[in-house]
Amino acid sequence: MLEIKERDPFSSLVLEVLDDPTKKEMVFYLMCYSQLVRRDGSFHIELERFLSCAYRNFRNARNYWKDILVEMNLFVISDLYGNLYKGKDIYRVEEGGVYLISLKHEYAHLFDELSYKALKLWNVLSRMVVYRRFLTAQDAVVVSTLMFNEGLYEEVKGYSEVCAERYLAEAIYFKAIGKLSSLYMGDLKKTPQNVRAILGELEKLKEVYYGINMLKLRRDLENLAEKVERSKAISPIKIEFVNQKMKGGGWLKSLLKRLMDIFGKVWGGWKDRDSYCLEETLCSRSFRTPYTN
Repeated sequence: MLEIKERDPFSSLVLEVLDDPTKKEMVFYLMCYSQLVRRDGSFHIELERFLSCAYRNFRNARNYWKDILVEMNLFVISDLYGNLYKGKDIYRVEEGGVYLISLKHEYAHLFDELSYKALKLWNVLSRMVVYRRFLTAQDAVVVSTLMFNEGLYEEVKGYSEVCAERYLAEAIYFKAIGKLSSLYMGDLKKTPQNVRAILGELEKLKEVYYGINMLKLRRDLENLAEKVERSKAISPIKIEFVNQKMKGGGWLKSLLKRLMDIFGKVWGGWKDRDSYCLEETLCSRSFRTPYTN
């Protein structure tokens, strides 16, 4: 388990999910709550409606929803008599009763931020097909890059700090992307020297690094440094991946492509069946992964 320092609730949730990707339904729980609040105009949502929403994408979730809410530690449940259930008290909630669920009072003012970031993180997780419980170094590089492109700079900064210690061979990249995130957050002064210091670190890596177009990233950083020198406004950099299809390949690659095509045809028949829409607004593919407490 990652050592989680004093962080905002969402950053802690990000570290928890990325430490164990099988828990990604916690992000969807937050998205369900957000959508229902915006639809109803109330921070207090019927528990049954909330669970039905989450159930659409995680069919086994009804067996362990209390475990998820207890571990998330973001929500509180209330009954008709004004009794509150939070933390481990949630296990006392009786099935079939009438309850309301809401964010804890101390997090209510973060509703808009949590909703926005949850959707951004879900976009990242939806692009990651990980059936293992733990991420590899390559997974971590890719997911941190995708989070950066989604503008989750605070989360990238925290995650990269952990990854730099966990994956020593990739520490150069994680430290660089962490500093770049700090630059956009305002934690690092926007000076040409700081930008070029990040550029200097990335120049130690190959032109294609875990599928990342490092040449373009270096050019973008050089342009960024020049804009800073001229005191111009800087726009977010988007880190691009190389198009693997443009590269050559031998017989093994051709064989793998054929197998993937066959699998894609079979999977295509399931794709529509495993797609669900939330409140006619939020649509995402079903991820049926076991939750491990």
